[in-house]
Amino acid sequence: MQWLSTGADVPDELVREAREGNVVFLCGAGVSLGAGLPLFKELTDKVYDALGSQPTDEAAEQAAYKSEEYDRVLRSLEKRTRAPGAESAVRKAVIEALKPKADADLTKHLSLLRLSRDRDGRCKLLTTNFDPLFELAAKANGLAVSSHAGKSLPRPGDLGDHGVLHLHGCIGDPSIALPASDLILTSADFGDAYLRDGWASRYIEDRMRVNTLVLVGYRAEDAALRLLLETLDADRERFRDLKDIYALEKGTLGSASIWKAKGIKPVEFSDHDALYATLAEWAEYAMNPNAYRLAGARAILGKKV
Repeated sequence: MQWLSTGADVPDELVREAREGNVVFLCGAGVSLGAGLPLFKELTDKVYDALGSQPTDEAAEQAAYKSEEYDRVLRSLEKRTRAPGAESAVRKAVIEALKPKADADLTKHLSLLRLSRDRDGRCKLLTTNFDPLFELAAKANGLAVSSHAGKSLPRPGDLGDHGVLHLHGCIGDPSIALPASDLILTSADFGDAYLRDGWASRYIEDRMRVNTLVLVGYRAEDAALRLLLETLDADRERFRDLKDIYALEKGTLGSASIWKAKGIKPVEFSDHDALYATLAEWAEYAMNPNAYRLAGARAILGKKV
């Protein structure tokens, strides 16, 4: 279905699955970019500025920075700047850099909250973002949502499996009584969550068995998404019964091929404005399909129907 003339054609089967409450949107940093928060590169730069350092201070960090492996950059930076038993200055700087702005535009977050719902109409949205913008959008619009983060995420399919689900942790927000959690920030954190302990890998595998996933706010080549995408692809090879995964993103040269190589179905837009305008229109439809169709018919006919 093509919601707008400037937008992409969203597969009918995906629209149907979302309408039936079988879709979970997995949201990345691109969703919060319009609200004034940084992507991973800009976040890394802000951490360096806060610590009075730069990637060229350490050869390993410089090499990882050039390779856009910012999780590895921050791992090295944290190791060389953190005194034994002391608070991590890197994580303190990350929390400061991700504090929401008072006038943040939360319309994208609201559209995704309205779209990503279970069969009972409850919000069920998965994000790798640390920020609390989904919760702030919910509160500002009178939506009651629960929040879970990290290892405290409810198991996919369980009774408590709903709300805003922060896969990589949450910085929290006292203004809405949202507690902070540990963050999966550095390569060491990713290694523990996806490899050594493996709880995040198991969670993603379980989620793929229960829901169709739709990625929004990511690039196919995002370094921070590396282990997550590898987990998705590996699980797809081993378990043929896993549900589909889609990615909604601005198309670039070769991006569709990269997504497909990872077993993910791309739905590409001409630009991000068209993408998020489509999500907003889709959300209007999702809240009341019959009223949406009737309004569309009236607009076409120019009279009451």
